[in-house]
Amino acid sequence: MRLPKPNIRLPRLPQLFKKRREGGDPDDPLNEAESGGPPPDDLERGLDDEPAPRKKGRWKRVASAALTTLLAVAVIGGAGGLVGWLMVNAEHTESLREIQRPQLTVDILDEGEEPEPNSSAAAPRSKAEADGAAADGEGQGPADKESGGDGSPAKDGEGEGPSAVADGAPADGVTLTPVDPALMEVRDEGRLPIIAVDGRQPWSTYARPFNVDDTRPWVAVLVTNLGLSQRETDAAIQLLPGAVTLSFSPYAEDLEAWLEAARSAGHEVFIDLPLEPLDFPRDDPGPSTLLTSLSTADNLNRLEWVLGRAPGYVGVTTWMGSQFTTVEDAMMPVLEGLKERGLMIVDSRGSSRSIATELASSIQLPRAFNNRFLDSTPSISSIDRALADLETVAQEQRVAIGIARSLPVSIDRIQRWAGTLERKGLILAPVSAIADRQRLR
Repeated sequence: MRLPKPNIRLPRLPQLFKKRREGGDPDDPLNEAESGGPPPDDLERGLDDEPAPRKKGRWKRVASAALTTLLAVAVIGGAGGLVGWLMVNAEHTESLREIQRPQLTVDILDEGEEPEPNSSAAAPRSKAEADGAAADGEGQGPADKESGGDGSPAKDGEGEGPSAVADGAPADGVTLTPVDPALMEVRDEGRLPIIAVDGRQPWSTYARPFNVDDTRPWVAVLVTNLGLSQRETDAAIQLLPGAVTLSFSPYAEDLEAWLEAARSAGHEVFIDLPLEPLDFPRDDPGPSTLLTSLSTADNLNRLEWVLGRAPGYVGVTTWMGSQFTTVEDAMMPVLEGLKERGLMIVDSRGSSRSIATELASSIQLPRAFNNRFLDSTPSISSIDRALADLETVAQEQRVAIGIARSLPVSIDRIQRWAGTLERKGLILAPVSAIADRQRLR
């Protein structure tokens, strides 16, 4: 006997799961509340090959994870690059920011000294008086002097140039060797320094005399970028002790007269050598800057232009050069050119990565290097702290060199500081005396 087939219809499992997810019948045995959890994922996938919404959810999670990873890599890489850039350029950037920050300099009067009358109080009151004053050259500010008073460039001998050349012996009685024609070569580029037939070299001949047997620690100061401002250059020449070394810009007008005025006051002199900085051309040392992108011949031509500007100097100071002084292929021919002409080099170390001093030592070129920038922050307290640091270096290493710019506040603080060295057991030395005496790092 055949039994009849049971007439039972079972619901499709995918629909049942869908109903359960949508909050279906609570009596359903497959409901989460009764069963203690959702049905196994493998059962659902096996019965209906993963629904589209679940696929989209998975791809969203994958995309989100990938995007998060990329963002993390970008952030970490950017942070690493920033840290590396700061390690290399932070010191240079900080110095540039301080230089570019507007400064207000106020002259400090000595006790009993009367201030100069206000310039506006003495101004002519009528057009006729103003015309007369202009004809006499009165009433012109620094900008008028530099432009000739009418907006045009100053002509030779007008506005800029030494206001007075020291007469007779310097205040401290130390005189320098006069400029010697035997140490000059006349070329189209000017009068270039050379080693004399008898072996005398410009760097040692024009150096300021100094007692090298003095056993006290030696501390030297080099003031740079002189000759571009008559007021600051006059102040440096006339107010600073003769043992302070002065370095002049090759772009200064009447450079030969400036050098003669400084030497007559007892200062040995250097020339600023403009070299490529890291941020060139945004920061440009001038039209004759030596560049890593130029050929060796072009750079040597620019070097000869700088060296031929005027005679009587001891050597050159690297001016900027935070890029150029780190490239051996560019720097070495320049150093060899200086050695052939019997000069000295002072590495200002605009970059902590400069190799100029090490390269100079390798070819026995007389060299010295900067231990402290004295006015990176041009304020009284900051300069005084830097000078105190320089004293510490001199006491620890027996010799030290500090470099300052030709700022009024720098000149004033150095002048006052120099008068304290005797009682501190230190001696102010010219930069040439420290040649080859500093320990390499």
